[in-house]
Amino acid sequence: MSPPISKKLVEDIKLQWLTMIDTIEDPLVLIDENYNIIRQNKAYLQTIQKSLKDIRFKDLIGQKCYETFAKRASPCKHCLVKSTNKKNPDTAWNSSQLIKDHTFAIRAHLMSPTAEHKFPRYVIHYRDITVEKKLEKSLSHSDKLAAIGKLAGGVAHEINSPLAAILAFTQIILTEIEKDSPHRNDLEQIQLATRKCKEIVENLLSFARHETKIVEKNQIHLIEEIKKTVSLAYGILQQKHIKIVWNIDETTDDIIVGNSGQIGQIFLNLITNAMQAMPQGGWIEFERHDEKDFICISIQDAGSGIKPEIIDKIFDPFFTTKTVGQGTGLGLSITYSLIKQHGGNISVSSLLNEGTTFTLRFPKI
Repeated sequence: MSPPISKKLVEDIKLQWLTMIDTIEDPLVLIDENYNIIRQNKAYLQTIQKSLKDIRFKDLIGQKCYETFAKRASPCKHCLVKSTNKKNPDTAWNSSQLIKDHTFAIRAHLMSPTAEHKFPRYVIHYRDITVEKKLEKSLSHSDKLAAIGKLAGGVAHEINSPLAAILAFTQIILTEIEKDSPHRNDLEQIQLATRKCKEIVENLLSFARHETKIVEKNQIHLIEEIKKTVSLAYGILQQKHIKIVWNIDETTDDIIVGNSGQIGQIFLNLITNAMQAMPQGGWIEFERHDEKDFICISIQDAGSGIKPEIIDKIFDPFFTTKTVGQGTGLGLSITYSLIKQHGGNISVSSLLNEGTTFTLRFPKI
């Protein structure tokens, strides 16, 4: 007959297991069939304390797991705890709806019933996989860029040759045409547009290869560059029945350090984006204000707006809601990349069926 186990030994074994469980960095919780917390480890408490600093271990006992962890008033819709049963004692799923900006891999395990506990109890394990998901996204992004890089190389070669011919013949005509000719301004616009096209192709190639392109930067007049870009797009804006509302003081002379071609591409991309959001016509409004060390330019349109669930993705490469043939999903990502190269940043706000506002911040000299 085996000797009886002493109470001291039982307490020591219990302490060992509790210490081991509290050493685990992932949150663990034991709940009943009604989502009431029976026990939790230290990591679970620490995760909750990030939003509820004064909460203690004993405060959690009897609380609902969805109230404490996910700050919800009812069980999470994506929760699969109730799918865990004798035939399927382990259930796993991912969720990005528990804590903002975090993704968890969740596993629920059904505990075997005992004489004291005949009702179901579940051990829930949360593993934060936010970094892993970001890495997966980064690797996927790199693969896409590698593919588009090969395509862009061929496109750049094929497009640059005819663009060079257009530019050369335009310049020849400009040297021969009378200075007071009514067609001179048209030719100058063709020359300007052709140069911008060449710069856009070069920037696309640089972006696709994930290179930081070294471009010449000088002191440039920001408002003048924006006006040049608006003038370049004026013809198509008229065709699309889109009015420009210019709420910038004409005497404003903001000087920044940058590349005029890239500044033009930034605003041309945003104007194009606004046009596509207003197929029936509308208006694009330009405003300027100061914000500490930045010159801020806001571009607002009266378009269809951006859905809240996708607004955080619009600057991702290849993300687009347009149908095939209407867009590549690179315009806004290139805009984001170029403004970052100028030491600035861009933000967006939008209301469905009311319009979208992009705010660009350029560092003052």
